[in-house]
Formats: sequence, C-alpha cells, structure tokens
Amino acid sequence: MLEKIKERVIPYFIGFCFMVIGWYISILNVGLARFQTDVLFTKWTMLGLAIILIGAYMPGIYIFIKEFFKK
Repeated sequence: MLEKIKERVIPYFIGFCFMVIGWYISILNVGLARFQTDVLFTKWTMLGLAIILIGAYMPGIYIFIKEFFKK
C-alpha cells in the first residue's frame, strides 16, 4: 500500500516542482523587463512555459508508461 502511494506521490511532486520553477522563470523575467517596451514573449518566458507544461503532463505520462510495461 505504501509502495503504491509513493509511486503516485513522487512523480506528482516532481511535476509540481517543475511547474513552480517554470512559473518563477517566467514571472522573474517579465518582472525584470517591466520598464521596457512590451516584452512579454522572450526565450525565457517560452522556456518557463515549456517547463510548466512538462511539469503538468510528465507525471501522468510517467505513471501510464510504468503501469503499461508492468503488465
């Protein structure tokens, strides 16, 4: 039982960490450029968005693949 809980919680915790890091990268770089012209889409904000998306979908995909090959 505890093993199954760890198999579910750890990937989602790692995904949550990715989402927080991506959010921090995006917000930090938009905040640093606030006195410039409209600079909302830079390589850093796109990198932050990509990290957020990886963090959102990686746990579900990881668990699906792990259960698929377990059978």
